[in-house]
Amino acid sequence: MKDCFRGPFSSYETWKKTLASKKPNFNEKAFKWAFPEEKYSRIRQALDCYDFTYEVDGLTIEGYYLAPKERQTKLPVVIYNRGGNAEFGYVMFAKKLLLQADLAQAGYVVIGSQYRGASARFIKNNGADEFGGADVDDVTALVDVLPDIPMADSSRIALVGWSRGAMQSYLAAKGLSGVKAIVSIAGVADLEKELSWRPKMENVYRGRIPDYDNNKSAALAARSVINWLDELPDAPVLLLHGSEDKRVNPEQSHLLAAALDKVEHKNKLVIYEGDNHGLVNNRQAMQQEVIAWLDEYMK
Repeated sequence: MKDCFRGPFSSYETWKKTLASKKPNFNEKAFKWAFPEEKYSRIRQALDCYDFTYEVDGLTIEGYYLAPKERQTKLPVVIYNRGGNAEFGYVMFAKKLLLQADLAQAGYVVIGSQYRGASARFIKNNGADEFGGADVDDVTALVDVLPDIPMADSSRIALVGWSRGAMQSYLAAKGLSGVKAIVSIAGVADLEKELSWRPKMENVYRGRIPDYDNNKSAALAARSVINWLDELPDAPVLLLHGSEDKRVNPEQSHLLAAALDKVEHKNKLVIYEGDNHGLVNNRQAMQQEVIAWLDEYMK
């Protein structure tokens, strides 16, 4: 394992200087607004953060975890599932200081996978992203890493996913024990219905999902939680979405909430009016909503 706070991230000043040297249009004012030095220092002082690699299906996959430095007892675990596909959406250092760090500071061990195919530029046997196929193994295999994190309580697990990560969470939940809560942020419940709303996503599906053209309907159905609600664990589901999301139709969360209600599966739907896919106008409210949900069902 390697400390996240290494190399160019070993101090706030070196981080800022590294970004300035690599990005011609680096905006120091915007950087300081998004990541104040006080926030960097507070997170570094309060949390351990490590990057690691682990083996899944004979492949080498990247992962990371954050956890409080000061702990008296074992802590519940949040498996955080990122959005994007392949290297797009890779969880860089800065992203770890957002929701993942917020959750860790709230008393959780937060662990996440970069998924296969995200690190192929520098890991030879990194595999290929199948967008909800074999890559789901990269999520479930994180449980095998937990014994190496002494403070992690693997009997209390939550799955938190953003965008594509929500799909990963639902798929992983089918094969995991100890899942006590699920959080979907801007997630998809029905890929076929979403495709009719955003047709250009077919480029991603065709490029990532094996044998897509010959198996389209079955492949999309297998990745759509709306089709197999009975396979989910009895874990309360929190659904968060921006009403003006242009990447994932907010109707997806409405659709899933209604379906969960129909089968009496506990859930809560929160729509942030006027907000987008990243919930940029409601980050603090979203963070508080997620932590309150996890605290209710995990602690």
